[in-house]
Amino acid sequence: MKIIEFIKKKLDPESKKLFKNSSWVFFSNFFSTGLAFLRSILIARGLGVSIYGTYVVVVAFVGLVQEFLNLNIGTALIRYGAVYHAEGRKDKLMALVKVSLFFSFLMSLVSVLVIAVLSRISYSTFIEEPGLEWFIIAYAAAASVTYLNSVSRGLLRLYYKFRLSSIIQMIMDVIETVAIAIAVLFYPRDLNIFFIAVILTRFLNGFICNALSFWELRRELGGHHHSPVALIKGDMKEFRNYVLGNSIGNSLKTLISQGDIVLLRALTSAEQVGLYNVAKKLAYAVLTLTDPLVQSVFPQFSRLLAERKFHETRKMILRISSLALVPAIVFMVISISFSQTIIGLVYGTEYVAASGAFCFFIVGATTASVTFWMLPLVLSLGLIRERLKIYIVTILAGIGLSILLVPPLQSTGMSIVLLAINLLNLALFGYLVNRKMNETIKLSEAELK
Repeated sequence: MKIIEFIKKKLDPESKKLFKNSSWVFFSNFFSTGLAFLRSILIARGLGVSIYGTYVVVVAFVGLVQEFLNLNIGTALIRYGAVYHAEGRKDKLMALVKVSLFFSFLMSLVSVLVIAVLSRISYSTFIEEPGLEWFIIAYAAAASVTYLNSVSRGLLRLYYKFRLSSIIQMIMDVIETVAIAIAVLFYPRDLNIFFIAVILTRFLNGFICNALSFWELRRELGGHHHSPVALIKGDMKEFRNYVLGNSIGNSLKTLISQGDIVLLRALTSAEQVGLYNVAKKLAYAVLTLTDPLVQSVFPQFSRLLAERKFHETRKMILRISSLALVPAIVFMVISISFSQTIIGLVYGTEYVAASGAFCFFIVGATTASVTFWMLPLVLSLGLIRERLKIYIVTILAGIGLSILLVPPLQSTGMSIVLLAINLLNLALFGYLVNRKMNETIKLSEAELK
């Protein structure tokens, strides 16, 4: 209790609001990550290194293609929805929701068609297991539901309604874990049965999450269901530019975070992909602690900046970063010191060779946990084009480093590459954010005069 009271005293009002909004998401993420961790162990042990590597390649391939076609409208919905909310224009917000749902559904269909074509053309290049083409297409269809999830979850975050979405997610995680456990325990090393279980739970997850989310929001959006799209015609150009810029930025971000799997498979083997992925999953589990803050801080940043509370924003960032720094360093040192023991106990001796990559992932994960607020702040400040340029630079640098490091160092080499480009991204984002904040503060002060 004394620790909690000490932390409360160190927090400013906006930081307290952030942690309050994040409490349900934190509990949900902690619960969900625990189950995801359990699932990763069951899957890795049940499928074996090579088959598990094939599954990881399929997921990375579908995820990479769908992210390039995903408009990520939920982020733009929060940013512009915050403005409409501040103006008391719920009719405009409802019109924006209609536009968002239409284009999200359209792009989900396009993504499945594109993956169907690509899986036919390039199947043998990355996947050795025969007969998985239809499973890949079905998995893509199930995964495309996340396009619509982006809209419903964006609205829940805009209104700080994290409780319902958290409960829904926990229930669906339990269902998915049970289905996968049955598949790998009763049908070990059978990738077909495993994919059926994953596909069915993905479809069910998407339907329930969207239905209950809009039910929860019925009062906030009630009375405006017939709002015409023409209400936001004057804002559509700016909204479209933000959506496209953010979409391309997220696509490049996914290319960095998931393209490594595809590139690693092209340069090495499915076995190295399996080792690499378990190391990455285990290390990045630490982000369970900060993911809720990421989800909560973006709508909060959007409102603070819309209200021109720049000094409050900076103060909040300083406080929450300083509180996270020491625990992050302690965690990093302990994890690296016992890396082989941790990998062996969790995934089995079959995966001990992943300990080298695990150490570099731990450094990246702890750094990301301390600076969790960086990307939400970049998006809130509207630095969309600058974000794209930085991603392009780091992707090119990453490809060059991969060609040099991956063949001799295998999965460990790719983990070094990912750490290097993430640190480069962070440094460049920090420079841009600081410059933009200073410019905005000066402009605001000049307008007051």
